[in-house]
Amino acid sequence: MWKIRIATLLALFAFLLAAGCGQGSSKKQDSPAMPEKIVIQAPLAPPTTPLFKFAKDGALNGAKLELIIYKSVEEATTRIAKGEADFTVLPLNVAAKLYNKQVDISLANVSTWGILYLLTTDSQVSSWQDLKGKELYVGAQGSSPDVLTQYFISKNGMKAGDIKLAYLTSPEIAQLMINGLVKNAVLPEPQATQVIMNNSQARVARDFFADWQAFEGKDARLPQAGMVVRNEFAASYPKAVSEFQNAYKGAVEWTAANPTDAAALAAANMNIPAPVFIKSMEKTRLFFATGTEASGDVKTYLSRLLDISPDMVGGKLPDEKFFLAD
Repeated sequence: MWKIRIATLLALFAFLLAAGCGQGSSKKQDSPAMPEKIVIQAPLAPPTTPLFKFAKDGALNGAKLELIIYKSVEEATTRIAKGEADFTVLPLNVAAKLYNKQVDISLANVSTWGILYLLTTDSQVSSWQDLKGKELYVGAQGSSPDVLTQYFISKNGMKAGDIKLAYLTSPEIAQLMINGLVKNAVLPEPQATQVIMNNSQARVARDFFADWQAFEGKDARLPQAGMVVRNEFAASYPKAVSEFQNAYKGAVEWTAANPTDAAALAAANMNIPAPVFIKSMEKTRLFFATGTEASGDVKTYLSRLLDISPDMVGGKLPDEKFFLAD
């Protein structure tokens, strides 16, 4: 009798185990390929123009798209920490710092490759050394303009304090320079073009991309900003991530190839006059690369920042898991 009972119990156990596996498989199969909504956050900057291109339809293969324009990196990182944004455009050093602080993100892509310029109205300034003892206005402390400016100061044989750095937002600096209240400034596009078009004395003294290649080699690219994705989102919706990447790549390529049409989006959503945007695209290096494709350039960039100030990247270089697998 006891043998029959044991056999019965084993059969029942096997049945329940099979049923449980079947339910788990069913749940996996039933899990949606696309979420109900994809939340993207980005600053008012060149990488955002393509987002307006494909987000204006409001959906991606059935998933609603919500685009949030953030005003500060602190606002963006807070939203990431709370899990309130699926994709976020960030300066690469900020992305590395978050990753090194155990924030569960990966670098999905890089789209901005050299849009910074040193502008001046001072006829005596043509090199970095010419700025010694002078005041230089730079975008928010810790941002891409700031960290790269410090890199070039160091590479040109100067130390902190040799150039008097003053920090404001790029739009504020641009307006001051247009009004003749600032002589030397580091500005991204399209603000650099806006200043040159509105102040006849303003000119480009240094192109950050060209200076980067002078120190890192002629084939080196200068990655400045990219897009991170929440790993939980990427694991739950791999198809959504793939489709998002493809859509954003197409929008980036469209923006670079059609500056006149893209200018209408910039004017409507970022308050950038169309003529300024069109002209600025001549000096805007905007192209798409996945995190994996960009990993070599990103590692070089973050390594140089680490040499200057470890805090800029969170104390160490991120490991390979930082780059979202293609």
